[in-house]
Amino acid sequence: MSSQSDTKTNRASFPRGEVEELFYREAELLDAWKLDEWLAMLTEDATYYVPPNDKPDGDARYTLFTIADDMLRLKERIIRLKDPNCHAEYPHSRTRRMVTNVQVKSVDGDTATAIANFLVYRHRRHETPRIFAGHYIYKLRRVGAELKIFERRAILDAEELGALGAVSFIL
Repeated sequence: MSSQSDTKTNRASFPRGEVEELFYREAELLDAWKLDEWLAMLTEDATYYVPPNDKPDGDARYTLFTIADDMLRLKERIIRLKDPNCHAEYPHSRTRRMVTNVQVKSVDGDTATAIANFLVYRHRRHETPRIFAGHYIYKLRRVGAELKIFERRAILDAEELGALGAVSFIL
């Protein structure tokens, strides 16, 4: 019985409403291209993954990922995305994110795993709008009183990315 009450106590430390607010704030910042503010939502040891379509559960150490960034690479990616010489994203894409079906799946001490579905609409001048659909798997950590992201995995539903074009922005 104490195992069930421990689980409930642990889940109470990661209320779904707070997790939803974190995800909605993240979507707002990414859509507004407030990339430095988005980085502040991550822990210093954060990672960001977009696995290949044929191995969504793959390990970046053994599989070629579309994106497998640690915090250093994320910071470098943000610098490039904000640079006017970054031809892939200048002017930057206009995006609109829809985040739904948020669930806290498990809690272990100060860490939680949460999931959510997403749609990202991407608009670029002179291009057909594109829709990226999939789901996120997050690992969240409490840092003091603040909830932060220390792993973010965007798993695309598309069978292949060719029709969607380059993923040069942050999903």
